[in-house]
Amino acid sequence: MNKHFIVKKAHQPDVAKPLFANKNEEIWVFDEDKTYPGWMLCKIKSSGAEGYIPEQIIARVPDSKSGTVLEDYSARELDVKPGDKLESNRELNGWAWCIDEDETAGWVPLENLKEE
Repeated sequence: MNKHFIVKKAHQPDVAKPLFANKNEEIWVFDEDKTYPGWMLCKIKSSGAEGYIPEQIIARVPDSKSGTVLEDYSARELDVKPGDKLESNRELNGWAWCIDEDETAGWVPLENLKEE
């Protein structure tokens, strides 16, 4: 079931060019984000692109830093301001995948949102 949020605190993306990964793409898995546990710093083997991927969608090779992505994934974050209305269908590790009123999709920290 989708949730509806109102932005209570602005959020601007930190990364100009967000990571995109395709299902079954091979990755290197590095460190976990200290601010948002459950988000793993990864590098796509084929392109060298780096970014954070939620651990829930990573299949790791045992005893290695290698893995694959279990579903298509975008690390795009939404640029939002207080009062914006968002709809979300997924929450992972302190973030919500949201769609704004212009139908642009991306991640927003849950701490910046309040349920409508």
